[in-house]
Amino acid sequence: MRMRQAQRIALPLLMGVLGCGKSSDGAPSGGTGGGRDSAVGSGGATSAGGATKSTGTSGASGGQGGGTGGTQPGSGGAPAGSGGQSGRGTGGTGQEGGSTGQGGQVGSGGQVGSGGQVGSGGQVGSGGQVGSGGQVGSGAGGSRQTGGSTGGGSQPDGGLTSGCVPTKTWGTFDPSMPGPFEVVVDKNVGPAAGVADAKWNNEIPHFNVYRPKDLSQGYCHPIITWGNGTGDQPEPNPPLCLSANYCGSYKVIINQLASHGFVVVASLSSQTAQGTPLPQVVGVDWMIQENENPSSALYHHLDTTHIGATGHSQGGAATTLTGADPRITAIAPICGSRANITLHGPAILICGGADTTVPCSSVQSAYDTISTVPVMLAELAGMTHGSWIGSIRDPAMVGVTAWMRVHLMNDTANRAMFYGPTCKVCSDSKWKVQRKLMDQ
Repeated sequence: MRMRQAQRIALPLLMGVLGCGKSSDGAPSGGTGGGRDSAVGSGGATSAGGATKSTGTSGASGGQGGGTGGTQPGSGGAPAGSGGQSGRGTGGTGQEGGSTGQGGQVGSGGQVGSGGQVGSGGQVGSGGQVGSGGQVGSGAGGSRQTGGSTGGGSQPDGGLTSGCVPTKTWGTFDPSMPGPFEVVVDKNVGPAAGVADAKWNNEIPHFNVYRPKDLSQGYCHPIITWGNGTGDQPEPNPPLCLSANYCGSYKVIINQLASHGFVVVASLSSQTAQGTPLPQVVGVDWMIQENENPSSALYHHLDTTHIGATGHSQGGAATTLTGADPRITAIAPICGSRANITLHGPAILICGGADTTVPCSSVQSAYDTISTVPVMLAELAGMTHGSWIGSIRDPAMVGVTAWMRVHLMNDTANRAMFYGPTCKVCSDSKWKVQRKLMDQ
């Protein structure tokens, strides 16, 4: 596989993004934009390759704040994903837009649950992570996988094992701050995935990989697969994707996740709910292969038993579709979803109370069809379709970072943000929350 170029990214600088006005961090805004397609919500009309059209306004970035800090040793193990790969589907598109507006910070809660570390190759009981050097997890909220052996590949029951043997376990970290890892990006690499794309001269696009520069610190890094909104890209890619045209909106959130230790495989497709298999699923396949490729920088540095999916708008719909893959441990779609999907791990469905492109009523229909895994519908008051994008301190971005830390890194100190009778976001006036299977 190709890893053609690596470019060092300075931790969080603002990108030109959707919206109007100024963010709470003081970044200058853009003007009004339109004409971009977006994800169909669960209530939208869909067909393979079909589209639902509407108009939206675009917006500008907010600032990024906060310094870096060191990780703390943490206890406990993370629940793991299960099963083999599911069938794929295609999805329709809609229209995205949105103006800016920043909310307050979501705080982190107290530590819940603990567990012990398992030695290399050890088998764990039901509910624990398997694979070399995995961790035993306790507490509700994670999907489960039983048994396991060392090395990469599949188990007899279809689940994955990881060839990575950790010497360190993940602790806790403030999800509203940049993480402790310096980030690099490998651009336009990996397999072609999805459908022919106007953003890539009508060729099938590849991926960007955002990752910690130093992968030799003893951690096994969870994987997150990212899906763009319609017509968008992870970052500007001249000449067809320019920040001045409100294209390339997502570098802030992707960098934020990578700085916390995740390896983010970001599709370069601008139609992420189209293609068989879906681009986000192809990204997962490729990361698992790279983890067993001795010539790859990722060789035996990835935790292939903890894989998350997130994305925006059409990428949010694609994220829920990707969640049907049993390897996906947790999902966090933003302003986009799809109903009647069988998930295999916890889901937080984030929507904006002021989003007229994919309204929360559309996301509600997806929430209503989820009953077998922990799920939260989190409506953020005043948030439009794109106003969350500019700042790592925006509550939606903090929520996604914390959700992935909790479910992919077993960050138990941040678990109380979402779980238990006194969950932090449940009592935060900025959020309107519905939950299932999350009382403990």
